[in-house]
Amino acid sequence: MNTNNSKNYPRVLTPQEKDWLFYVLPDTGPGYRIYREKIASMLVIGEGRFGEGNYVLGYKGDEPDLSYSSLPIFACGQIDFEGARVQVSVHELYDNKIEFSINNIIGETIPGGAREIRRWSYSYWKPGMNSPFKNDNLRMVEIFNSKGEMVLVLSPASRTIWLYEKASGVNWIIPVTNFLNEMLRGNTKIDRTKGVNVDYVFSNLKMFKDDDFRKALVQYNKHWRRVDLSRLESKPFVEKKGLFGKILGK
Repeated sequence: MNTNNSKNYPRVLTPQEKDWLFYVLPDTGPGYRIYREKIASMLVIGEGRFGEGNYVLGYKGDEPDLSYSSLPIFACGQIDFEGARVQVSVHELYDNKIEFSINNIIGETIPGGAREIRRWSYSYWKPGMNSPFKNDNLRMVEIFNSKGEMVLVLSPASRTIWLYEKASGVNWIIPVTNFLNEMLRGNTKIDRTKGVNVDYVFSNLKMFKDDDFRKALVQYNKHWRRVDLSRLESKPFVEKKGLFGKILGK
């Protein structure tokens, strides 16, 4: 299904589009590099389901397929200008096509010649670095025993979650609602009668143990298979007992 004006497509990426897309896909690891190499040879084949600012990359002769939902976001970031705040997102590759969006979230258009103030992206974060957001207190959970191999990060300031994977160099963006649904499934600490209260969870991260997050990640990953968690899936989760637990046998 294609609703695009074929007279305008396919077209090459503009230099500005390419600069912004490559910014959120840094040439710092194999995971992002695959996307850079793909995009370098692709054309904009039409608009996505959200219209202007939302596009699909593919190859000559391809058309956007709007019959299926958008894939999860693979990389994203923001470029702040005087009078504009441009958000850039790249979705996961599917059927040799990549959806991306570039939008000014505080205006209808992206003004030309505006002075850039700053830019940031989740793609550059590594364990030990500060949060991309001001006044943040990141909750970091080591997924494996090998420190820094894979780290789950929860940001109270931005209400976002990402997963750092050392092998690929990718910070996987985790959909908050999907993840919290898995984390709170069967968890009696939270009253879920009114749905998932995202603000409450992020304001009370200390009430959850690291294994609460690990278990949720395993369940989430069973649906999406974004990373290899076979080492966690093949063995049960065993909480380490504290001193009183060892003494009292609890």
